[in-house]
Amino acid sequence: MTAVITGPYGPFRYNVVTNTWWWSDDLYRIHGFEPGDVVPTTELLTRHKHPDDAAVATAITLNAFTSGEPFALWHRIIDARLRTRTVVSVGEGVHDGAGELVEVRGYMVDVTGSKRSQTARDIDEAVRRSAESRGTIEQAKGIVMATLGVDADEAFGRLKRSSQNTNVKLRDLAHTLIEAFDELRHEGLGALQAVERVLGPVTGQSPPALSETQSTNGDASRQSSRTRSSSSEV
Repeated sequence: MTAVITGPYGPFRYNVVTNTWWWSDDLYRIHGFEPGDVVPTTELLTRHKHPDDAAVATAITLNAFTSGEPFALWHRIIDARLRTRTVVSVGEGVHDGAGELVEVRGYMVDVTGSKRSQTARDIDEAVRRSAESRGTIEQAKGIVMATLGVDADEAFGRLKRSSQNTNVKLRDLAHTLIEAFDELRHEGLGALQAVERVLGPVTGQSPPALSETQSTNGDASRQSSRTRSSSSEV
């Protein structure tokens, strides 16, 4: 089944070398401008983030501008007419032959007025596009980022903790998440439920796994306790 973007769709390109932007006509309109009204800049983009979402949204996008890592972000903006709009932003870096990041390409979808459950197709498409030509772990990170609205480091951290807690290799866990995500979504599960089915509950943090030394010391401590208990009984 092919996902369909249901809201206004505005592609963009950011030239890392020259620090310049290209916005599509629809991206201008999503921000409340007519095409050509303003010169798009990183500062302009940042100013229009909703105050409650600005810190996370800015951190994720700026990380992409330096690392080229794919991102998929659900957040709010305030347009030039002071209207609050809910959007999904997706992008990823483009590298030259020497491996240097030269451009970030992506798009913004306006999903204002829709509930999360009603815009699952937009999120699925965001994940699918951001994951193109990326490694298995990068694809899984994109799913976690899009579903939980976290940055790349937090998404990787959640995958790593789940890998440690389940004793499953990180790449194998990522592969399972990618394969299971579409299947579980088609069964009617929400995006969050689908991620939790593979990674476990995402609220809070699981206790860190014991190191080999900690485990050995714990076994020795329990054995000593049992020995003392047996001696007192005799």
